[in-house]
Amino acid sequence: MMRELLALLEARADAGRPIRVAIAGAGRFGTSVAAQISMIDGLALTAVADPNEGNGAEALVAAGWSMDQWKRTDSATEARMLIESGSAVLTPEMTVLELAPIDVLVEATGVPEVAAQNAYSALRLGRHVVMVTVEADVTCGWVLASEARRQQVVYTLAAGDQPIAIMELYDWAKTLGLSPVAIGRGTHRRATDRHGDPAEAFERLGYTKNLVTARRLNAQMYNSFRDGTKAQIEMCAVSNMTGLPSDCRGMHEPPAGLDELPELFTSLGAGGLLKRTGVVDLANAVAPDAAAEMPASIATGVWAVVTSDNKLTREDLAFHGTRVSSDRERILLFREYHLCGVETPLSIAQAALFGTASGRPLETATSEIVACAKRDLLRGDTLDGSGGRLVYGLIDHSRTLRENNLLPLGLSYGATVREPIAADEPIPAQSVAIASDSLIAKLRSND
Repeated sequence: MMRELLALLEARADAGRPIRVAIAGAGRFGTSVAAQISMIDGLALTAVADPNEGNGAEALVAAGWSMDQWKRTDSATEARMLIESGSAVLTPEMTVLELAPIDVLVEATGVPEVAAQNAYSALRLGRHVVMVTVEADVTCGWVLASEARRQQVVYTLAAGDQPIAIMELYDWAKTLGLSPVAIGRGTHRRATDRHGDPAEAFERLGYTKNLVTARRLNAQMYNSFRDGTKAQIEMCAVSNMTGLPSDCRGMHEPPAGLDELPELFTSLGAGGLLKRTGVVDLANAVAPDAAAEMPASIATGVWAVVTSDNKLTREDLAFHGTRVSSDRERILLFREYHLCGVETPLSIAQAALFGTASGRPLETATSEIVACAKRDLLRGDTLDGSGGRLVYGLIDHSRTLRENNLLPLGLSYGATVREPIAADEPIPAQSVAIASDSLIAKLRSND
């Protein structure tokens, strides 16, 4: 596929018809995508939408535009004219780009409601969407994917982030007739991290002020990494792309390095953790003593424990150097890294040139993220969503949320608490007031 993709990109470049890309949200991720686009013939970043003009300007500069080659505008007509004439534009919001010639939107705002609005509008305008804001995908991604099919365009998650890196292992295994026992990503989470405050996130991560400033890191987003919510969200996205559920609320997330993974992820009857096989889960790099790290940890990587019904195939896989379980039944596939932003242009090009997704949700959700109280919540509190002070998220079966009327994490941003909720309890949907104009809520109700 890569050679064909490269040939098509080169042909677009030679014809002077690059794929025109807009980025919504020019934080670190969006800026990394912009920088990588500048290195690829056949792609062109033509627009950035971000209310922070400094961030947007930095993304355009990273994409190779000099200061005299782009303009900030609030006019939809001017934005269209500028792009058609070969310039780039910076706008405060995506609505300014409704008339502009754009082939692919990369949605990287990180705010679920904004992301849903941007993606839904882009799809209805006939644009492909690469969704970086996974928080939106796990709340209404199956609805957006359905809209994409109606409009005959592509909705996809972004290559380079862990969900698609996991899908690459999963798709490879399934295509070869291997059976997934468990698939997942690494984490680095101590028990005390679950209730972490964004004001402490960088200190907990060991990041200096200079690093935070230089990379323009978002405290709430990075707190979601540290409190574990982001990993739950990303595995929910994988669950909804594969149909594989979690084995329990929040998954097992055992302390595990590469050697332990094929031993732990098997059925209870075989001495493992799982009530059922064919699940999503996590591997925690923090050792049981909460001080040391697990040997050969995979904190930032992805993995898949797979098996085969064919004895000869299992023997071949073990013979050629894969890690295997002690009973020689399960094989470990892994990648020790993921390249956020750097690989995203692959999803852009694949959508525009092949009309296919790197990965997208199935027609119905297998899993969702239930919002849980980080501390005792009082009437009148305003919830702050993933990585905030008041809420964390755990994966669960979508039917469990429906049957128990629990609040999906993506609807917790800005919701007002109506009645007290104890710390660590799942939040009942009827215990909060959600904004009446929420597009996510509307999309879900029409599902």
